[in-house]
Amino acid sequence: MNIGRTAVKAMLAALALLALAVPSAKAGTEMKDSKDMKGITPPECNFLDKDWTVELGSGVSWSNVRSGEPNRPYTIVPIQATASLKLDDVSLDNVAGGVFRGYSEFFFRGQYDQIVKGPENHYEGILVGPRYNFVQPGWKIIPFVEGGVGLGFADSNPQAGGLGQDFNFSFEVAAGAKYQINCDWFLRLAVQYQHVSNAGLSDPPNPNHPIDSLGPILSVGYAF
Repeated sequence: MNIGRTAVKAMLAALALLALAVPSAKAGTEMKDSKDMKGITPPECNFLDKDWTVELGSGVSWSNVRSGEPNRPYTIVPIQATASLKLDDVSLDNVAGGVFRGYSEFFFRGQYDQIVKGPENHYEGILVGPRYNFVQPGWKIIPFVEGGVGLGFADSNPQAGGLGQDFNFSFEVAAGAKYQINCDWFLRLAVQYQHVSNAGLSDPPNPNHPIDSLGPILSVGYAF
């Protein structure tokens, strides 16, 4: 009987210790998990801290005002790959009440134009130039203006009223807005005017018929 009572007492003591140990272990696990979660929670980021952006865009543009005869209208589908480098931090906070608050970039662009309607079939080239972004505190929509110059090649067709030669120069101006989806990804919508011309360098029998196109470009980009 004494052995039985001793065994019962030992069992009850073990159960009591287990009951005390379980809440402590659970609390310790919760504290550890909380610390672990706190350690891996990403800090809130600022897209203005990123120096580089890359983006891919496309759209449609039209050229209906051209010099010389015959005057051939164009419909063009541009495909653009652009990399941009941030040049400075946000400034001009106190100019005109902060309306011009923003920062500047320099962009590098490769472009392929599929000419859907017009004497040529394609134009491919490069453009470089500055961009200025207007930034207001808390805004995810960033208006911008840009301008660029470049050069490229087309399968010219001067006899049909197209470009006077394959090698051409170009310049463009654009304005629009960038929408910051999150810290890394964004969308950009621009209205772009582009001029493509051989600057009168073609032979006299081949008149210079420049392309002056205007249209929207939508792109998706990533900042890093």
